[in-house]
Amino acid sequence: MPTRPEGVYRDAHGGWYYKVTVGRDPLTKRRRQVTRRGFATAGEAGKARRDFLAKTDAGLVRPGPKGLTVGALMDIYLDGLDEDASLAPKTRHGYRNLTASYVIPHLGHMRVADVTPEVLVAWQRRLAKDGGVKGGAPLSPNTVRLARAPLAGAFKLASSRGLVLFSPMAHTPRPRPRRSVPRHWTPEQARQFLDLLEGDRTWPIWAFLLGAGLRIGELVWLRWENVDLTRRRVQVVEFASTLGYQLVASEGKSRDAVRSIDLDDGLVGVLRTQRALQESEQRAHVGYVVSPYVFTKPGGGPYHPQYVSRTLGRYSAELGLPRLTAHGLRHTSATLMLASGVPAKVAAERLGHADPTLFTNLYSHVTPTMQREAAESIGSILFGP
Repeated sequence: MPTRPEGVYRDAHGGWYYKVTVGRDPLTKRRRQVTRRGFATAGEAGKARRDFLAKTDAGLVRPGPKGLTVGALMDIYLDGLDEDASLAPKTRHGYRNLTASYVIPHLGHMRVADVTPEVLVAWQRRLAKDGGVKGGAPLSPNTVRLARAPLAGAFKLASSRGLVLFSPMAHTPRPRPRRSVPRHWTPEQARQFLDLLEGDRTWPIWAFLLGAGLRIGELVWLRWENVDLTRRRVQVVEFASTLGYQLVASEGKSRDAVRSIDLDDGLVGVLRTQRALQESEQRAHVGYVVSPYVFTKPGGGPYHPQYVSRTLGRYSAELGLPRLTAHGLRHTSATLMLASGVPAKVAAERLGHADPTLFTNLYSHVTPTMQREAAESIGSILFGP
């Protein structure tokens, strides 16, 4: 196997790029790291890197912001995020994917000084029309807003270093998000799903997700040491996140992600069933992987969140129910609580939402039922016999 040239790397889309460090960067005040992308082979990237170093040594390339392109600015910004670890790994990973997919192909060649709000509005409109690809699928307003995030951070850096007078992103309106109801099941559909799957080894997973409302990254790393069946309580303290398909630790989705969840008799029964299942599978499987996790594969070891979601989608479709991901069960759990009269603040705390107001807005489709119950209660006091 040929040796990869020094300083040459492969990106997520199969292309090659190189990195080289030169001088002091006026933007970051640190040694300037130059990244150049778009090479078809590792050899081409390696040759371009050697040529760049030779020109730099000869004084033909001077580091500085003059003529800096958006692509180069994005590399400086993203590399700085990785060096400082100022954002969560999943966020940084997402920023790189969004940049490679939606920023670089359309704006990467432009000089930073030439990017105006008008240019950015046209860019957003194209993404909303065809995803930035001729004949492509339109992007939702939310995806366009996500694509803005790394670009906004990069221009904020450029503005703070005096490269531009102001960030054009600050004067570019964000797409207005469409109001939508989170995909979920009705109480009847949730009960039907559990009834039809009773006896399946995955039944405890779905029952616990519906009853406790955990995020899938919380469920797959839930440990028995954080389960107290005597006091009927579960402590949610560990969180799994994904970088591509790699599973990594996370600090949680919100500041209220670390929490205690009380269990009813039904959920206690679910966990007892799961423990008995684990014990029987451990006895039956040679080479069983012993682990501290509550929900494990037949041969032991934790599940991957994407596998759980795919399995749920397949099961729900086979049973003739609306296709849901694991996050859809969390939405279903929220609507079940609200429809049962659980106060929004209590439901938000149980689900680990940081802001009860945002939680109420998200599930406003449930509140008309609650409003009717409130009206009937007040009416019976004022006008009843």
